[in-house]
Amino acid sequence: MQILIFAVILVVIVAFVIYTVNNKFGTKEIVILISLIIVGVAIVVFLFQQNENKVPKLFKEKYQSSYNTEILKLSATRLNDRYLSSEKNFVYNFDYIIKKNDKEFLCTSKNVKVIKIEDEYIFENFDKLNEECISK
Repeated sequence: MQILIFAVILVVIVAFVIYTVNNKFGTKEIVILISLIIVGVAIVVFLFQQNENKVPKLFKEKYQSSYNTEILKLSATRLNDRYLSSEKNFVYNFDYIIKKNDKEFLCTSKNVKVIKIEDEYIFENFDKLNEECISK
């Protein structure tokens, strides 16, 4: 909600600046405004997507280094999306395919807790990973 209000205020400010510079608001100004909005939305989407993929990549790296097992494919679901104000504590479910002894297994790890401290992510319960694997 706060992001939406900020975006609306920003659009109004940009439109006002364009109007005061040209003393009119015609087709050219509308094109400029729409292009600025599209570029802004693209940047925000890119940044959010980059943040969402960071924790799954770190999980994959930590799993491979801890268990000496390669993760072939990985999908992650963030469980605490309803707590948007929490930017330090995350809970994820991971579904992944691993290859062990020339066999592929489908594994699931539930309720993996991740704590963010400045720019570092720490897996709180990685040693006690609740992992369930079945043969593929």
